[in-house]
Amino acid sequence: MEKTVKDHLVDIFDDLESVKLNRFKDKLRDRREEPRVRRAAVDKIEHSFELADLMINTFTSNKAPAVTIEVLEAIGCNQQAEDLKNALGQSGPQGRAEPSPGGASAPSNGQHFVDTHRKKLIDRVHNVNSILDELLQRNIITHEDYNKIRAIAISQDKMRELYSGPLRSAGTAGKDALYDALMESERFLMEELKK
Repeated sequence: MEKTVKDHLVDIFDDLESVKLNRFKDKLRDRREEPRVRRAAVDKIEHSFELADLMINTFTSNKAPAVTIEVLEAIGCNQQAEDLKNALGQSGPQGRAEPSPGGASAPSNGQHFVDTHRKKLIDRVHNVNSILDELLQRNIITHEDYNKIRAIAISQDKMRELYSGPLRSAGTAGKDALYDALMESERFLMEELKK
């Protein structure tokens, strides 16, 4: 059975000595690039699999390895960074928190897919609550944002609020997470928009 990105991350985190794992968490906590990891989320991590989950939920499966490699190199764990690159078949760190899943960005104009199709998504997405569930689970939106948006009656207004508030502050990771959630709950609409 082929290993997942999470499996590879867990392996790397398991191999780090306690001191280096704490340095990794400190560096991750202090990382200034978006999306940023919440200090409280890092502080409550006790096991490697929890750290791997946090990385994937924050940065997506596509970006988590690049950010992990970036942090490993920053704390001087170059061998572990190389091991992760080799395990994932990368020749070097990719995308420093910029890759988009499955063609999520529109290369012709440089905009992310969810920005390019904003109006159509606002008009046509109706399963907003399941999207909010996914974004909450990935820590893209807070419980406060979740409850505020769910209380809105009209789905178009929910989508407008999502775009104007939490999605804007979450940056590329938030847009990637929205794209993934839309692919899950609104697959036919997304396939149509991709054409």
